[in-house]
Parts: sequence; structure tokens; C-alpha cells
Amino acid sequence: MVRVHLEAVGDWRWTTDGQGDERIDLAFPVPGETVAEIDFFNQDDYGVVPVEGTEPPWRHYTARRVHDEGRTIVVDLAVHDGGLASDWAVRAEPGHVLGVFAGGDSRSYYDAPADAGWRLLVADPTGLPGLGRIVEELAPGAVAHAVVEVPTLEDRQELETRGDVTYTWLVTAQGARTGAALVEAVRDLPVLETPGYAWVACESAASRDIRRTLRTAWGMPRDRHQVVGYWTAGAVNVRADRDDEDAPPHDHDHEHEHDHPEPAHQH
Repeated sequence: MVRVHLEAVGDWRWTTDGQGDERIDLAFPVPGETVAEIDFFNQDDYGVVPVEGTEPPWRHYTARRVHDEGRTIVVDLAVHDGGLASDWAVRAEPGHVLGVFAGGDSRSYYDAPADAGWRLLVADPTGLPGLGRIVEELAPGAVAHAVVEVPTLEDRQELETRGDVTYTWLVTAQGARTGAALVEAVRDLPVLETPGYAWVACESAASRDIRRTLRTAWGMPRDRHQVVGYWTAGAVNVRADRDDEDAPPHDHDHEHEHDHPEPAHQH
């Protein structure tokens, strides 16, 4: 995991009312470059009608922390082979310029009901930044159990929290499919009968298996869980998408519609 601190260029600021797995869309420099091509995204018709030219690379990520009244955004990027952001992160240096799509309301998948007596948080390395912020922002005494899969024991993180949080840390076995351990761990958990909430962010196939367990074994209604497939095994540079209840099964290997509310800014 590489932690990057992005500092705003100019007078604009990131929103400070976000929570949990707050989404941030980042435009990256193309390989070999240090400055993202943000002018493409600031065309008047971008996101409304097709525009000329090749769209520069951008992806969804999580705003891990926000400091200095929105001037500084902290983003954790998982390092892996063939990833757009991963390749940039390992060569990132001060002075590199990314584009940040900013403005509008903060967007988060995490939305625990007020009466949730417990929270089940499930993540692989791509979901760990969101899980970390959720844990750190828990109310005093809020009960949560986190199930996290990481590549090695050294990838475990110590998270500060006011909540009452327990952890199950899993290490991906050599040759095993990432997410398989999460699926089994959730299946083995005792079913809780009191009202709660589950949040899952991991590989797409694993997320669907976990969602199936939550709905069948746990009997959780749709408003009591949020399951997000952040990436797809065997594919690279795939944008995150929720595994919605009414959508047919698929591997999330398509490009999603643009929904940036404001132009891109430099960071």
C-alpha cells in the first residue's frame, strides 16, 4: 500500500463533510508522464456528449483522510501488477500533478442505519482504505467486526477508533484466489439476529458470494448491507461498481457512465 498526500493547486477545496468510504475520482498521468491531462475533462461537453480525442486515464478511489479544511486529501493506493494507479504510485514524487473531480455532495457507499447495533466490515486490500476510515470514524462504543484479507502479515494495519472493534486478519494463501478467504470467513461467522449492517468491498466475484451469504444465511434486507466489487480478477483498470440486487450477474469489466459533478482540478 502506498499512501499519497494530494495538495490542492489554487483556491478550490475538497468537501469536508464526507464519511466512510468517500469516493474520489482521480485522473492520472499517462505512463512516463508526471502531469495528468485535466484539460480534456474540463471541456464543456465532457460527460454530456462524446468529445473528440482519447480520454485520459482516471479511476474511482477512496478519500482516506481530509486535512486542512479540504486543502489536503490522503489516498491509499494498493500496489499490484498492471494497475494504472499502482504503476503511478510506485514512481510518484512531489510535484506530480493529478486531476481531482470535485464539487457537489460527498459520495459514499457506506450508509449504516441509525439503529444498527453492530457492523460487519469486509475488505481486501482495495477496500482497506475505506474500511480504515469507517473504523476511525465510528461513534464511541459502536460495535463492529472487521474481516480483512491482506497479502502478508506485514500488511496488517493498526487503526485508531473510539468504537468497539474486533478483527479477523486473513493472509492470502500462495496460489489462492484473492477473496476466497473472505468468502469462507463470512460463511463461518455466527449469524446475528439483532438489527445490524454489513459493508463489503473486495474483488467482484468474492463480493457476490458474500452478498449471497448475507441474504440467504443472514436474511439481511437490501437496506442493511452494501456490497461493492472494487475490481475483477483477471482484468486490469476496471472501475468499481456496486453489485446491485436487480442487475444481472456480470464481472464488472465494462466502462461505467461518467458522473463527475464538477470539472477536474489540479492536485
